[in-house]
Amino acid sequence: MADASTSPTPILRTPTGAALPLAAAAAATACFIGMDATAKLLSARYDAWQLTFLRFASGSLFAVPLWLWFRPPLPARHAWPLHALRSGLLLLALVSWFHSLSLLPLVQSVAVGYTAPIFISLLAMLVLRERPSRWIWAALALGGAGVGVSLWPELSATGAPGSTARIEGLLSAALSAVSYSGVVVLARHQAQRDALWSILLVQNLLPTLALAVPIFWLWQPLAAGDLGPVLLMGLLATLGLLGITWAFSHIEATRAAPVEYTGFVWAGLLGFALFGEVPSTWTLASAALIVGGCLLLLRR
Repeated sequence: MADASTSPTPILRTPTGAALPLAAAAAATACFIGMDATAKLLSARYDAWQLTFLRFASGSLFAVPLWLWFRPPLPARHAWPLHALRSGLLLLALVSWFHSLSLLPLVQSVAVGYTAPIFISLLAMLVLRERPSRWIWAALALGGAGVGVSLWPELSATGAPGSTARIEGLLSAALSAVSYSGVVVLARHQAQRDALWSILLVQNLLPTLALAVPIFWLWQPLAAGDLGPVLLMGLLATLGLLGITWAFSHIEATRAAPVEYTGFVWAGLLGFALFGEVPSTWTLASAALIVGGCLLLLRR
């Protein structure tokens, strides 16, 4: 799951054209999928709550120095409730996302997670009063069909070994997509007022502090060999956020958004290389329907 806020920023025209921004968007997508694969590797030893804490704590190790270097102002006092709500939704999105990664093949989790743009459009219509479009409903239908295709083999094999866990994983990935859509809708509002470095700082520190006490009761000792992967999660998430934000500041979001679906390629490659996963026909069909639904949103 791309736990970044891809919020609208002024488009800066550059002589390099679209090649570099598109490359930055593709690199950011690879970083996010790399973070997911790293979390899936660690999920064999740590539960979703501890993985989420480690993700935010390691992200803070990069967010704090960046904020100290650039020294942007912190959010105004009246903005903190929305930041707290956004951080809470992001925490829920990552807990459910990491749980789904522990139960599903990487590419299948990514496929269901990519329904987020559809939910973002729906929430923007309801919360931000954006104008409804027939493309939203068509996209929702295709995205829903894609999730249904993912669920069907498991529902039809109810009682078979592992089917209940896979259904739980699919529903967890869907919950993550819905929660993340709330994160992005709030980010659209906040990015007009707060600097990127302040948002990066807050979205890492608040969840870390919120989990610091309860994680004490769930903590599994951290193996020395896992310290590197934990730091890698924070680094990849930070690089992904910076890359996608830079891309969206140099070209229109509608041009950069389709590049994010190169994540399926990375998920397939990393899933096979690290976990020996081979995407099923059902998973590929599900991904095609979900991507088709999201691409329809570009017609808006």
